[in-house]
Amino acid sequence: MGGTLAKYAAESVRTSVLCATRGERGSRGDPPLCSPEELPALRERELREACKILGVQNLRLLQYRDGELPKAEPDKIIGAILQAFEDWKPQIVITFGPEGRTSHPDHIAIHRFATEAFRQAGGPAAPAKLYYMAFPQSIQEVISPRFAGQPDDRITLTLDVSPWLEIKRQAIAAHRTQVKPPFAHLSEARRWEILSREYYVLGESRLPNRPDHERDLFEGLFDPREAGHA
Repeated sequence: MGGTLAKYAAESVRTSVLCATRGERGSRGDPPLCSPEELPALRERELREACKILGVQNLRLLQYRDGELPKAEPDKIIGAILQAFEDWKPQIVITFGPEGRTSHPDHIAIHRFATEAFRQAGGPAAPAKLYYMAFPQSIQEVISPRFAGQPDDRITLTLDVSPWLEIKRQAIAAHRTQVKPPFAHLSEARRWEILSREYYVLGESRLPNRPDHERDLFEGLFDPREAGHA
């Protein structure tokens, strides 16, 4: 969803990222760029660099170990997400869908925790809408059939992020320890054609109307862009 972050940041919308782990059990690059002990700090630097490229204004990292989110105490991590809502007061929240994008246990766990935090949020800090990032099944089958996509007719919003594709490309490249380019089996042109659109399912909403299709994350809401500020 780097294109989405870049798009809205360019339109003066304040964007924030809450990340639960530092990915310290992941790749160190090929050849390795650091020792296993150095990887958490390097992964954090990569994330901060990517967020800077994308124009993200707020980044908060929680202290959970990579691969252990399913064992996290629910009240504690949900409380941390609720605190982020209180501090940042987002109108829109985006997280992984129930399939966890790549079926990663951490992604599936953070989906559950973020969804529950959205449901528990109240007062002025309560976000209006919760979206799940997704790939339609028709595209997921091209990218990697071993991972689940969302049925095409469940996709609520498709954003064309092609004007911000170079920024997205730079942000992906900032994650140097994750050496493989996305969808490496596809041609360069096809890969970036797919990455020029980002897809979302509207998971939860506090608005009275729930459309099947939308053109913008802020549809039905006060749009901060209309006031000329974030």
